[in-house]
Order: sequence, then structure tokens, then C-alpha cells
Amino acid sequence: MIHIIGGGIIGLSTAYHLSKNYDVIVYEKDNSFSLSSFARSCGGLRSQFYTSTNINMSRYSIDFIKNHTDVEFTGNGYLMLFGNNQKEDHDMSIETQKDHGATTISLTPQEIKSKFPQIYVDDLYRGCITTDSSEGWLDPVTLHKWFKDKAQENGVKIVYEDGLKVNHDVADKIVITCGCWTHDVAKHFNIDVPVKGHKHTVFNVSTEKEQMKNLPLVADLITGVYLRPEGSDYIVGYAGNAEWNSDDLEPDYNSWDKVWEHLYHRFPTIFDAAKMESAWAGYYDTSTIDNNAIIDNVDNIYIATGFTGRGLMHSPAVGLTLSEMISNKRLTFNIESYKLQRIPNIEKYVI
Repeated sequence: MIHIIGGGIIGLSTAYHLSKNYDVIVYEKDNSFSLSSFARSCGGLRSQFYTSTNINMSRYSIDFIKNHTDVEFTGNGYLMLFGNNQKEDHDMSIETQKDHGATTISLTPQEIKSKFPQIYVDDLYRGCITTDSSEGWLDPVTLHKWFKDKAQENGVKIVYEDGLKVNHDVADKIVITCGCWTHDVAKHFNIDVPVKGHKHTVFNVSTEKEQMKNLPLVADLITGVYLRPEGSDYIVGYAGNAEWNSDDLEPDYNSWDKVWEHLYHRFPTIFDAAKMESAWAGYYDTSTIDNNAIIDNVDNIYIATGFTGRGLMHSPAVGLTLSEMISNKRLTFNIESYKLQRIPNIEKYVI
């Protein structure tokens, strides 16, 4: 018997993967999932990372979603923009991505301008893009529902109550997948997990100009702003409004003026007249060792957290990894850089 505490995207992916060989019960105290990180995600899926395991997990997860689920995937791709002081990051990361099978293409500023004339490129070193639908985005709630439905079809029981109030003596193994709350939950099992909630605000933005419908998800690594089409408007996030130690998920509306300045700088002919229609905020479950995930076990307690915005996009790979760990199988992914005791290995592309 396996008990999983936390029924978000990681918990239910894990339940799905384990359900083929084990009896599984998932405990989730919020049946609305209203505070869950996946439900407040922008839904992006990319392989453009700095570290190898993140690239590998992304490639596996995107393939899984596109070929083994019926979840709709928008394959507009990603475009990541680098400044002149980020030359080394760009040069190293694109070689690493290619070494691991990613289809990232590096563009000069002139090539970016040719593809996207709306983008201001004079302060850019290069841009990295995918054009083969290997990156994009999806609806997070739909993917969560897919894992939930498939897990339940395989006999997984989901109990909507606090997993800390349950007697786990009957469980052979316990899995903690509680996002940024994993630290508090793990303390009850005498395990110190260095993860904290990092609040990020995202805006819904309209413009007077026709929407760039085929725009990739653009991540401006110079300003920290990222955006993608959504409906007839845009979703816009900003690394600069991230907040530690927030007790609520009230959006940071005060950051909008700065966000607009960055949008106007990068897309001067599109966001010259932009309107913030609404906003929401969610927590990144962020490792305080570095900004890579924590996947490990202490005896019969297994932990997966600290994804720093990558929980949704890596959920298939993480569910597979935990199921392999619990079954004592050879691991598909090298997770040494995700262990509790590790040398910090910074993932630079956190957006």
C-alpha cells in the first residue's frame, strides 16, 4: 500500500504511474485545488534549460503528453531572448540542449527581427527558438484531470482530507508531494526539506493592436518578462514581482507599471497601448538549496518538491521517477542533482 500526501499534478502523476503495480491512496485536503501551483500555472512546456536533467525531463514529459494523453497541446514554441552579458549562458546551454536531443535553434538579432518584426532587438545577443512544435503550452487543469481520471480508472482512491491526520502505519511507503507546503508536512516525519513558497503574479493584458496569434511564448531574460497569447489577449508574467514569505495570493498590482515598461520596450508597436485586464498569483515551490527540484527518500518516505515553476511541465517524468524509486527499478533520469544532500547546481532559466 502506498499513501500519497498531496493531490496536485505531481501527486496524481505519481499515483497514475504507481497504480499499475500498487494499491494507492491519495490524501488531498482541498478538493477545489484552488491554491495548488498547477492550477495557477501558465501551462508552459519547454526543453530550453541550462541543466541536463531538466532538459531530459522536459523532453520525456512533452513526448508523454503529446503521444500518450488526449490533452490539447499548443505547439507555438518558445523564444528565449539573451542580452550581450548573457553570451556564455546562451552558448553553453544551447550546446547542452542539442547534446540531449532538443531542437533549439539560435537566431541572430537580425533573424529574430525577420521572423518577428514587432520585437525590438538592438539590445539582444541572440535568441533561442523551437519551430517544430516540440515546445508550447496546455491547460493545466485538463492535464491534472487526465492524471486523476486515469489513476482512478486504475483503482487509485482519492480521499479529501488532511493527510497529516491519517494513520499511515498501514502504508508500506509514503510519498509527500505538497508543493511549497512540503517543508511543513515533512517536519511531521522528522525530515527537513528546504523548500519555500515564492509568490509570482501574472497579468491578463489586452492591446489595441491585433493579437500576434502565432507568437511563441517569449521569455525576455534581460527584463524578466515573459508572455504568450491567450484567448484574444496575452498572459504576461514577470520575475521582478516574485515575493518570498507571502501569506496570501493577492496579486501584486503595483508591479504592473514596470511590467508595461518592459513590454513596451520589447514590443513597442504592440504594447504602446496596453491594458491590464486582470491578474492572479500562485506559488512556485522553490528549493532554497538552488532552484532545482528535490526528489529523494528517507527510509520509506519519498519526497518530490522544489520545482520552481517546472512542476506541471515535468509531472510525467517525476511520476515515472518516483514509481521507479519505489519499485527499486533502474532510474530513467539521473537525479543526483535533485537529492537532498547535494552540491548546488543552479538552473539559470527560471521564468
